[in-house]
Amino acid sequence: MTNPSNYRVFICTKQRDLNDREGCCYDCGAIEIYQAFLDEIKQRQLEHQVEVRCSGCLDRCDVGAVALVSKVKGMEPSWLPTKIQKRVLSNKHWYVRLTVEDIPAIVESHFVNGQPLDRKSSYV
Repeated sequence: MTNPSNYRVFICTKQRDLNDREGCCYDCGAIEIYQAFLDEIKQRQLEHQVEVRCSGCLDRCDVGAVALVSKVKGMEPSWLPTKIQKRVLSNKHWYVRLTVEDIPAIVESHFVNGQPLDRKSSYV
């Protein structure tokens, strides 16, 4: 089964022990950011264009909370595990140090206008 979405958004929701030196996106508000993406996309009626998912660690702990946005090309399967998707999907774009307040601007810029929001972007 394939997904007709134009974009996929993966929000790291990894939760580590409070004493872990790496920190985690969960402690940076990842669940609230995930919900903000869902709410903003629903409000703008983009549910059929943008798929939003929680993911495990995206290996950007030092700049959390993070989201990985990929533009879907062709008929890519949506059922692939996240770790495989982040390796094989093209057109990846990273958003770092996210807050709930950033989400409306990202949705407007990236998903409505087709231009990544530079002020929260990372090209790593």
